[in-house]
Amino acid sequence: MTDNKKSNVASAFGYDPNQKLPKTPKLNQSESGDVMVKTPDGKFSAIDAGNMIGKDWHRTIRASDGTIDERDIKKYYNIAMNLDWQDGWYSSEEMKSQAKTSGYKHIHLGGSDTERVEYEIEQDWVKEIWDQVNPGMKLLRHYLNGHDKGQSGGIHIDGWTNNQYTVIVYLTPDWQPEDGGSIEFWTPNLNDEMRAIAVNTPYGLTGSDAKNIVKSYWPRAGRVVLFDARIPHVARSVETDKFRVSLVFKGTTDGMKPEEVDPKDFK
Repeated sequence: MTDNKKSNVASAFGYDPNQKLPKTPKLNQSESGDVMVKTPDGKFSAIDAGNMIGKDWHRTIRASDGTIDERDIKKYYNIAMNLDWQDGWYSSEEMKSQAKTSGYKHIHLGGSDTERVEYEIEQDWVKEIWDQVNPGMKLLRHYLNGHDKGQSGGIHIDGWTNNQYTVIVYLTPDWQPEDGGSIEFWTPNLNDEMRAIAVNTPYGLTGSDAKNIVKSYWPRAGRVVLFDARIPHVARSVETDKFRVSLVFKGTTDGMKPEEVDPKDFK
């Protein structure tokens, strides 16, 4: 890998490979490596010390079109539509309890959100996609989400540490902007827990409380979206009778050397 490519890697993933880890005060650091921060309401919140590392990450969002051949997208969509989908899924238990619409469809394909285990992708067609879009991270979990008309998610985050990323590949052919279903990325200040880990952004506990949409993308067929897992995001409602299929990969760069991380065509 060239020096220029290493520089691009650092920029895309929001950290400097030459940057040393800052020392945190012992009084504020737990035995687990967490740092205790005081929230505006006087309570204390434990955050992973890794959130103290790196530059502003709240705009670490990349989108790429044309990575996957259009004919292959149709093939992958047809395969996905013939699988056994489960109904009634939500992004979290809290969202399920507050839900105003029926849950979306979901298929678990591999890995885990609760523990880090080494595993191989078992589906050949999924492996074909991953080989094209993998930004150079270790895979933690992958799955399919499906949204019908009127189904919308809730704003949530995928991870609480500085080394987790999410890659989404949209598979529904012929999707148009008027079909809806866009993904929105928000400022990380929607609650005190988010603000606590946003210490290196303008939206930390002592930063701006102005809430806003940072970026938004409609789910164009074959579009690949990569983002820092700490960024709040939401899938908005589908507006037509089309079925929005998204293939989601969650991964980490934890334990990897900078030269092993390659964002490929994300710009």
